[in-house]
Amino acid sequence: MPTNIDLNVDVHSVAQYYLSALAGIVEINSLGPESSFSVQSQSVYLGAFVPELAETGSLASLGLIQSGTGGLVNIEASGASPSVSLVVNLLENPDCISNLILNAEGFMVNYGLPGVGGFISINSSNVAIFMGDPSAGSSFVMTPDSITLKVGQATMTLTAEGLVTNAPAVNTVCDPTSVLINAEGITEVVGETVREMNEEGHTLTAAETEMNVGVEGLEAEVPTHTLEADGSLETNTALFSLSADGMQTMEAPISMQE
Repeated sequence: MPTNIDLNVDVHSVAQYYLSALAGIVEINSLGPESSFSVQSQSVYLGAFVPELAETGSLASLGLIQSGTGGLVNIEASGASPSVSLVVNLLENPDCISNLILNAEGFMVNYGLPGVGGFISINSSNVAIFMGDPSAGSSFVMTPDSITLKVGQATMTLTAEGLVTNAPAVNTVCDPTSVLINAEGITEVVGETVREMNEEGHTLTAAETEMNVGVEGLEAEVPTHTLEADGSLETNTALFSLSADGMQTMEAPISMQE
């Protein structure tokens, strides 16, 4: 490495110029507060051949570093198939990166700490977007025949056959109407009317009216009750109880009770 700096301008103009380093290292320094390094050509190629990669192809990389802020930009092309990788990170936190990979199969964009930041991938089989921890974060995956949304353990998959939701609870609200589905059952609300279904039975409530249908039978509490039949009405129960706090009226041309 040279130790003496010559500030005099040295210009060479040749038809062809070759620079070869037998040891495998070429270093060019541009010093000074207003220093710059420029390469002008119809095309610029940077290549490196590694014997260990002879079976898979060559590796070429170009790195730009800013020692004052620690910024690093790296471009790599490797492998037998065309591939380009662009990496940007900070030297004081090398795990926090922005990464772009482009190859014949698709491309991938990654930001932030691995498994914490954002991730976008597009290839021939799907389009995927991930954010946060894979076990608790959110994701969007689209394939030719489905779209899947996921947040934590809740997933929603849309296909041509319909919509499938798998979640601890599903709550649809369209005020004043709502539908709640969870492990305890189903609750539907429309204004003052509520319908609940669980493993013990079915309950319908509308203001002061309530009706329960369970394994033990039917129970109803109503302020008024009207029952009309144009033909015949038959009731056959082991036990029947009818009570009224006020007045009870029954009208029928023919009434039979057994």
